[in-house]
Amino acid sequence: MIDYTEPLQIMNRSLIVSKLKNYVKSKNLISNQRDLEKYNKDWRGFYNFNSICAIFPETVEEIQKILIFCNNNNIKIVPQAGNTSLTGASVPSQHDHEVILNINKMNKIIEIDKNNLSVTTEAGVCLDDVKDYADKNNFYFPISLSSSGSCLIGGNIATNAGGINALKYGSMRDNVIGIEVVLADGSLINSMSSMKKNNTGYDLKNIFCGSEGTLGIVTKAILRVYPKPTDYFHCFFAFNSIQENINLFKKIRDVFGDKLESAEIIPDIAIELSIKHGFLTRSFFSKKFSSFLLCKFSLFENKETFEKFFLDKITKFNNKFEDVIFPQSLQQENNFWKFRDDLVEAYKLEGKYITNDISLPLNNLLKFIDVATKKINKVVYGTQIYSFGHLGDGNIHFNLIEPVNYEGNFNNARSEIYEIVNDLVEDFGGSFSAEHGIGLIKKKSLLKYKSFNELNLMRKIKHALDPNNILNPGKIFDLK
Repeated sequence: MIDYTEPLQIMNRSLIVSKLKNYVKSKNLISNQRDLEKYNKDWRGFYNFNSICAIFPETVEEIQKILIFCNNNNIKIVPQAGNTSLTGASVPSQHDHEVILNINKMNKIIEIDKNNLSVTTEAGVCLDDVKDYADKNNFYFPISLSSSGSCLIGGNIATNAGGINALKYGSMRDNVIGIEVVLADGSLINSMSSMKKNNTGYDLKNIFCGSEGTLGIVTKAILRVYPKPTDYFHCFFAFNSIQENINLFKKIRDVFGDKLESAEIIPDIAIELSIKHGFLTRSFFSKKFSSFLLCKFSLFENKETFEKFFLDKITKFNNKFEDVIFPQSLQQENNFWKFRDDLVEAYKLEGKYITNDISLPLNNLLKFIDVATKKINKVVYGTQIYSFGHLGDGNIHFNLIEPVNYEGNFNNARSEIYEIVNDLVEDFGGSFSAEHGIGLIKKKSLLKYKSFNELNLMRKIKHALDPNNILNPGKIFDLK
């Protein structure tokens, strides 16, 4: 009989590790700090607190035993999947205080249901593996992220991941049909119905989508899959202004909305830095332009027929664009989207940077960029604006790079710039966190911009499901 109730006050680090070894195979627990570093450190390198240990359960039953023990002894847990959070949500928040519970050993795809258009998978499966599995069965799973080769399904659910295809298919929440979760006290919540219509009380699964591991640990999910498109059509537009870009996008969306899967806005500096840092050998276009729109359409019809229809329509739109490229090969299509995927790496190599993951109504996007640029330049003159992202749903990564040959410390302006950006986003009716969540890095902003009643309700839900606050404490908000 395993004793779950050892009082915490007499349990030191080594005793906690010793007790936890009872619940998993010996190889599935590590406590050496050198081995723990990759689990302790967040994706961006902002946080690096030592954990007590990292534990890697292989079954739901193991997770239940671990949580019962930790809950009874008030031992804090950091749920972790692929550790690709961009807000510090998946790493410890203080030294020697938390146990990392990583789900990457729960990595089985269970089945695909071709009749109900769904796939059932454990939470530790890599996103790319789910996409490949669906593809091999002639279906399509649409969530597409730059970290898809390393992020895991449980983390995608916990952060409500978005990505480039949210325009057509929505975010992760929109693609979760059923879910299995272990609560802080070890209780198992089985909401694994594959029915798309299930109006039997509160929709519990949505509480956990976007909860960042603060309410429970996702162990399994039923995900929505779609008929696999027979082909894709891509185009890359160039403009002399952002406003012209937005105007054409609106027309394309209105006419081709059922087929438009992705619409990415890209600035001229992205091409410049991609060439400078070796991600491109030369520009795709023969001339210099200020703004670009990369579009992808999913087709269930003849590609040549659609292309003729598309060309006919855009020539009649009376919306100005300077150039457009239609890729002539699969390689060229892949080159376009690899360039898009590498945008983050290109600005990282340019110097210190500040990132913002915001969403705005399209009619306010240009106004926001103009006002924000002026205000930021009053703080650090010459700041380079590197604004790109998912134009289709108004989700823009409004990223800032230190000025060329800047001699100061750009990071010293981080707090002031965040406040400028977030205040303007609020004024223009947007969100200061469109798809990356809150984690540690955006807690102050949540307190400032979320209403008292909304925060109070969130805290009540947290207290109801995790009264001892053992799951990811200090993430999203503090209880006091």
